[in-house]
Amino acid sequence: MYTDNLITGLLEVGGVAITVLYSDERCRSAPYASRVEWLWDAARPYSVDEMLRMPARIDFSRFDIFHTPHYMLPYRIPIPTVVTVHDLIHITHPEKLWYPSVAKFLIRSAVRRADGVLAVSRHTRSAVATLTGAADTKVRYVPNAISPRIVEASTAAPHNDDALPYLLTLFSNTKPHKGLRDLLDAYQAFREGRQWASPPKVCPNLHLAGFGAQALLDSPAERASIEHIDGVRIVGALSDAQLRAELRGASALVVPSLVEGFCLPAVEAQAVGTPVVCRPVPALLELVTESDTVAQSFSIDSLAKAIEASLEKARSSDRVPPRAHLDLYSCANIASMVRSEYERILATRSGS
Repeated sequence: MYTDNLITGLLEVGGVAITVLYSDERCRSAPYASRVEWLWDAARPYSVDEMLRMPARIDFSRFDIFHTPHYMLPYRIPIPTVVTVHDLIHITHPEKLWYPSVAKFLIRSAVRRADGVLAVSRHTRSAVATLTGAADTKVRYVPNAISPRIVEASTAAPHNDDALPYLLTLFSNTKPHKGLRDLLDAYQAFREGRQWASPPKVCPNLHLAGFGAQALLDSPAERASIEHIDGVRIVGALSDAQLRAELRGASALVVPSLVEGFCLPAVEAQAVGTPVVCRPVPALLELVTESDTVAQSFSIDSLAKAIEASLEKARSSDRVPPRAHLDLYSCANIASMVRSEYERILATRSGS
């Protein structure tokens, strides 16, 4: 979504001709497909081929700047380069023992060689600067953008107060740092605590959605381990229209993550007036508003209490999107920030 929303914004603000380097034909189904040039290459993300061999296959004389949307910056790119760093999760919450050492090397190398570095949160910006020793002027804070398809839905799909209540969580994957198991335990504690028994006297269900939830559906063992829990429903992957409907219908979006570099679902929920419940993750603390609820700690009990508090708060307040807060994350605003960085880098390279 980062790349799609950025390209959408750059096309909106204009002044940038875009060529998309791709290896998966599914990329070309994007809504903007006819407005960009497509350049196919066999290199896969995070591969040796991408890092070492791909640059020799590309005629870079046609382009002014190369922007990679992750921290893998190929070697021997002969034009100015920009790198986006989303998080340091491979270092702080590694799935494999060798991840930290490799990620540290690759991130330090990318930041050292790049002409510009974009960090999607202030927390990530600070962490990258600490890890690499890069100057503040080199690492710029440029957050993720909200898809205009989500923003437009805020007026097109009013919240249905008569529907059965549910909490929603969106998982891009089910890695441990996403906190799925903690959420399930917290939801059971919330359900059993019966604080919801006061009006409306209906316990909200819990909907698990996103590509991570789809992986649960596709795994019989994982699916069985979850679907026996009262009130839990695995929704799976969602189209844009389904995502809009789920966000608008939810009593709250619950983000149980232990760490995030940004959190696009949080601002997407805010864009349609749905409150957010989260843990005190630094990047998420940058996003929450007074309508949202932050757990006091990372404990399961604290997350359960935050869910209770959010529902109580929602009963006494209107669901109004925080427009001024959301303006920062519009595709046009984010694209303007990125285009300014491109222009700064090109001007520096030319010596003007």
